[in-house]
Amino acid sequence: MISNKILHIITWPVRAIFKPFRRAAGGSAGESFGAASRTAAGAAARLGPGDILGAEYKEEPPRGLEAAMFRQLPRPRLIEKSASELSLEEAQGYAAQAGRFYEFSFPLFPRGDFFYEEIEKDFLHAALGYGENSIDRRFIDVANLFRRTLNDNSRTLLVYWAPLIAVLFFGGAAAAMTTQSLEADHWGIYGVAAGLASFVAFLVYSWPYKVVQQRNLLNLDNYVTSKFARINHNFQVAKRRALNVERDKRIPERDALRAEAGAWTLSYHWFAMRLFLCESMLRNKFYQIRRNTALYWAGGMVFTVAVLAAIGGWLWVEGAALSTIGAFAAGAAAYLFLMGLVTARATGMMFNVVQSNEWSRFSMINLDRTISDHVGEDKLQIVTFRDRNRME
Repeated sequence: MISNKILHIITWPVRAIFKPFRRAAGGSAGESFGAASRTAAGAAARLGPGDILGAEYKEEPPRGLEAAMFRQLPRPRLIEKSASELSLEEAQGYAAQAGRFYEFSFPLFPRGDFFYEEIEKDFLHAALGYGENSIDRRFIDVANLFRRTLNDNSRTLLVYWAPLIAVLFFGGAAAAMTTQSLEADHWGIYGVAAGLASFVAFLVYSWPYKVVQQRNLLNLDNYVTSKFARINHNFQVAKRRALNVERDKRIPERDALRAEAGAWTLSYHWFAMRLFLCESMLRNKFYQIRRNTALYWAGGMVFTVAVLAAIGGWLWVEGAALSTIGAFAAGAAAYLFLMGLVTARATGMMFNVVQSNEWSRFSMINLDRTISDHVGEDKLQIVTFRDRNRME
């Protein structure tokens, strides 16, 4: 991906220093896990928007000029089963997934990547079971797709549009005044160039970029809200089934009772853990989005300074007067300040749109109280029936 290449270029000096230590840290204990995880991650990275949201694109095709300038994603369709579909067979399937998770031995010596979120992502892929039969595979793919898209849009604005606007206005003004030998107020010309360039940068940020990013974030927020609410609902249903499984069973059915009670109990455990792991996956993606946006902002400022410095150098070579170069430098500085001030808000936009307090989160599901009530109720019934039998 282009975004990864840019990040690698920016962080190359630091990675070069630590490269020998990373090789030493990536011991054999985590090699097989790392290889399998990288294969899964590579497969996920190769999935395009049409591969994941093909049906959604047909129902909700992007429209408008803003969608032509920046990539817009439709709201993903939820495939999580509802509580009405939660049968004993489904519970047994979830119980099997829970068993795989609780027996998963994550490596204590993972590979030594420069970005730790890659290590965390590998663990979350393995813990959630990123495979053909995983119920959360689509969630992982959707989270990756939205992360890439949000990052791509931010990179387009900050790394491409900001320097391009500087070239169009300051380069155009400098070329016109130099080639046409215009006798004019240099301070006024470059002041107008700075004002127009800042206005265009503000326009690109506040209309196509901000509108598309907010739509993407709202669609992601809607999808996450629906998925987490359904997991929470299924948790509540599985919990009730586990608490009441003995009501329709008799002593001759004790083997079936044991198996059914175990399936429902493991199911609600796994629903709670899936909620925790999916939250961790989103935390991983949101961290990358904000970190990358900050790096793109810094990189865009550096590229814009380089472009403006090149234009100023060209004016110097053409023999422009010091007053002309001073006027150009002042206008360029004004544009850099105003453009940087406007686009800096891109790093915090996500937190003004995504409302995580409206999600059914792991901290609100009360797994500890459920386990306490479940075990306490079972033990109370055992003691009650034991004492009743003794009295009889």
